Amino acid sequence: EMIEYVTRETATFAEVPHKFEAGTVNAGGAVALAKAIEYIQEIGLDNIEKNDDSLAQTMIEGMKKIPYLHIIGNDDYKKHCGIVTFTIDGVHPHDIASILDTEKIAVRAGHHCAQPLMQKLGVGSTARASCYFYNTQQEVEIFLEKLKLVRCWMGFKE
Repeated sequence: EMIEYVTRETATFAEVPHKFEAGTVNAGGAVALAKAIEYIQEIGLDNIEKNDDSLAQTMIEGMKKIPYLHIIGNDDYKKHCGIVTFTIDGVHPHDIASILDTEKIAVRAGHHCAQPLMQKLGVGSTARASCYFYNTQQEVEIFLEKLKLVRCWMGFKE
């Protein structure tokens, strides 16, 4: 509905906002969204929440045992939804992400589109680990073991 009339030589566009709504309806996207919703419903939001909480609890308890690691924000696992933001003394978050990547562990690093919050907290950037219903306790334990080694791999003597 973005075009009122088309010829080989010209086109007449519809009025705003209709002229900006080009293309065919994303039917495939709608079907995929419906299937994704069904999938999540089959697993159950309560089950997802329980798993997220359990993984976040393991992650936070393990991180608290690393003396040079700082959890950003509340250390109550129920307030994290499976996401834990952190820094490591002397190691830039991008280095944390790169090092963990060599161990097949993906974390995010940067300001996470939250520069005002970062300024308020006095940090330029952080690393962020996320887990969801497809992650396991074993994966979190491997993450924690590798996390303990990051400073050593950067040349720090512990």
